[in-house]
Amino acid sequence: MQPTFTAEPSNPFNVQEGNNITLEWSYDLTGGTFRRIEFRVSGVPAVRILEVETFGQTPRFLKDDYSGRLQFNVTSTHTSITILGANRTLDSKDYELDVVLDGANLPPSLVRVSVQCKYKSRSVFTFQY
Repeated sequence: MQPTFTAEPSNPFNVQEGNNITLEWSYDLTGGTFRRIEFRVSGVPAVRILEVETFGQTPRFLKDDYSGRLQFNVTSTHTSITILGANRTLDSKDYELDVVLDGANLPPSLVRVSVQCKYKSRSVFTFQY
C-alpha cells in the first residue's frame, strides 16, 4: 500500500480578509516513514515557508515574513497550518504541502488561497424628483 492523503483543504480555499486561513491535511503513511513536512508558496522557484522534521512545535525553518503570523501542528497522521489575519495582497497565493518520507513519497498537495475583500461595495442610490 502507498502513502496517501486522506483529506485535503478545499481548492480553491476562500477566506475573508482579516480572518484566519486554516488549512488541514490528513494522511496515511503506510509504506513510508515520516521525515518532514514542507509548506511553501508554489511556483518556479517555490518559496519555502515552513519545514518541520519532528512531531513537535519547533520548526527547522520558518520564513521571517510569517513569524508571529503562522501556527502549525504536525502529527504522524495530520498537519494543520493557520495563517493569522489573512491579507489579500500577502496571502492570496498557490501553496503546496509536501510530506517527505523515507521510502515511498506522497505527491504534493496543492491549494489556491483566495482572500476576499472584507468591505462590501457601496450601493448607489438614484433619486427621482
